[in-house]
Amino acid sequence: MKKDVWLSISSKQQFADCDEERIDLVTAATLYERGGKYYIAYEESELTGLEGTKTTVKLDGKTVALIRTGAFPSHMLFAEDERHVGLYQTPVGAEMTVSTHTSRVRNTVGENGGELVIDYTVEVDHSLMGEHHFEMVVSTQPAQV
Repeated sequence: MKKDVWLSISSKQQFADCDEERIDLVTAATLYERGGKYYIAYEESELTGLEGTKTTVKLDGKTVALIRTGAFPSHMLFAEDERHVGLYQTPVGAEMTVSTHTSRVRNTVGENGGELVIDYTVEVDHSLMGEHHFEMVVSTQPAQV
């Protein structure tokens, strides 16, 4: 199974002593199933600051992997009530160790679309950097704006 879909993505980030950052976007993507897991693949845009990067979201129940390749490669893993350590490539070429601690994963994505919600915190070098809320709606119809 492989089909073209639309993604509506809403992301909120709250960093210490900073105003909340919010990104909302709608983009075309591909949804496919392999080995009982669903995958969503799309190209990042200038709006996200990751132009030239392909993002693949691997959905395995309540475990989600976010894999970026291209200009800004990274690999992040989200599993409810778990902490995971990964590497993140910065725009200047340096790699940082980034830890995520996921408090909630809600995944209803199937062959006809669905919703993914992730709440997590990010640490860099064991220092809390911010709280994040990520929502993605996968639809076979273009999003209504």
